[in-house]
Amino acid sequence: MNAIATGSSVYPGILGFMPKVMVSMPDDLLAKVDAEADRAGTSRSAVLRGFAEAAIQQRRTDRARAMKEIIDEFAAPRGGENVAELVKALRPKP
Repeated sequence: MNAIATGSSVYPGILGFMPKVMVSMPDDLLAKVDAEADRAGTSRSAVLRGFAEAAIQQRRTDRARAMKEIIDEFAAPRGGENVAELVKALRPKP
């Protein structure tokens, strides 16, 4: 049996313990992933993991930026007003 099939030292700690997934993509995109793996001297899986991690981090960064913009726009005092007074003024009357 070869090293990859047995999970030995070729990829230590990876093959035996990581879930495996099947991903479908067009041939041209797969060719780009393979070209990136060749350039980086790594595997298809490593390239896809890196892309997934980068995309998730970018989404988190974008969400945090959007939240900050909302907070800055709506929570910041306007025209020197006290925030507490502004909230009281905008609160629906019973």
